[in-house]
Amino acid sequence: MIDSLITEMPEYGEGWLLTLDLSQYFQLALIVLILILIWVFTRPDRVPEKSTEMKKVLMVILMWGIRGGAIIGLGLWAFSVLGLNLGEFFGTPVVTIANEVPVSPFFLLTLVVGVYFIVVFNKLIKRLVKKASEKWRFDRNIGRQLRRFFMLFLIIILGNLWLKIAGSFLLGIFNNELFTINKVEISAGILVYTLFILYGVAIGIRLIEVIYTRHVLSKGLNMGQSKTVFQLLKYVLWVIAIILLLDSIGINITVLAASSAALLVGLGFGIQGLFNDYISGLVVLFEGLIKVGDVVEIESELIGRVMDVGLRTSKILTRDNIIMIVPNHNFVSDKVINWSYNEPRTRFNVDVGVAYGSDVRLVEKLLVESALEQDEVINEPKPFVFFQDFGNSSLDFRLFFWVEEVFYVEILKSKIRFSIDAKFRDNGVVIPFPQRDLHLKSGWEKTEK
Repeated sequence: MIDSLITEMPEYGEGWLLTLDLSQYFQLALIVLILILIWVFTRPDRVPEKSTEMKKVLMVILMWGIRGGAIIGLGLWAFSVLGLNLGEFFGTPVVTIANEVPVSPFFLLTLVVGVYFIVVFNKLIKRLVKKASEKWRFDRNIGRQLRRFFMLFLIIILGNLWLKIAGSFLLGIFNNELFTINKVEISAGILVYTLFILYGVAIGIRLIEVIYTRHVLSKGLNMGQSKTVFQLLKYVLWVIAIILLLDSIGINITVLAASSAALLVGLGFGIQGLFNDYISGLVVLFEGLIKVGDVVEIESELIGRVMDVGLRTSKILTRDNIIMIVPNHNFVSDKVINWSYNEPRTRFNVDVGVAYGSDVRLVEKLLVESALEQDEVINEPKPFVFFQDFGNSSLDFRLFFWVEEVFYVEILKSKIRFSIDAKFRDNGVVIPFPQRDLHLKSGWEKTEK
């Protein structure tokens, strides 16, 4: 039907805009000028404000009637100037671009209406997404991505229509073969389709994650374990989506895997470390020994909070507020301490030495008070002190205490040491430093002055 509207009149083969004589140009310019003047002087906002409601309605109807009559009358005048009827006018090209793309009034009309529809649809989608985000508490970024997805979907539909109207030249650009995979011709149109589907899958997974997170929070489930479960679900969804996408464009995934087996084996030897990280990521996700939110210490003395467990790498936030990207094989092959694994309470200690002759019970009392003064220290179990040893130059004590927030425990230890030093000074307890007594035996010659 669309192709039937694109005709080519013999006298206007290159488009009638460039084949008119001077008098026809003058008459068409006069028609356009009259239409603009009528449109300006019949604006509905020119109705006097003091008019009654009935009079306003009648005036608006009259103005739109004048506009409609002007469009019909001036349109018939334009048809007579060009020597075309209504069907021939809309189907005949105004101009032909590069001798390939006929631009007809029908194409221009659909282009203007399409652009207007895109603008209106964008405002509508923006309003709907805003309401949905307020109701479902979506992130703003997700709302913007949803709006872009729907707009992209509309643009692709309208673009496909415009390409068909424009003719075979532009349509051929998207249909021409770029390369071949397993006897399947890949064109620009297929690439656009693939990118659009992948973008839609990514947004869909983000929405599922929002709904899933809300469900986890409402049920009071463990957030770390829930994120691990969703991470596995996300990878499954991506694999299913990619398989269905390849099947939809005609690529047989079984044949593709078989033909690529030798190549994959060769790559496996070259990038075995990369595969090691992927396998380690699966082990970490399935075992659940390390979850999002846990505070871990790796054998390389890296301490941080797990922010994300990926398939190849994980993100750890260090105490310096720096995101570290850690390959997953470190969690499997190295010794890892998970400070949050068994229970939220963890015991730490601070060592201190006092001079010989100090009141050891007073020292014990001051050490416990220094710990209990800190808000981060748990009162139950209560901090306690071990008399460690009789050192070379000091009596050695160790203060034990429990905390729930282990991420910034080094700051807490520093605060306790400051408190210990202040209390020892106030109570006359001396913290010694290492000393050596040097005894010179006989046999040294006396130095004469």
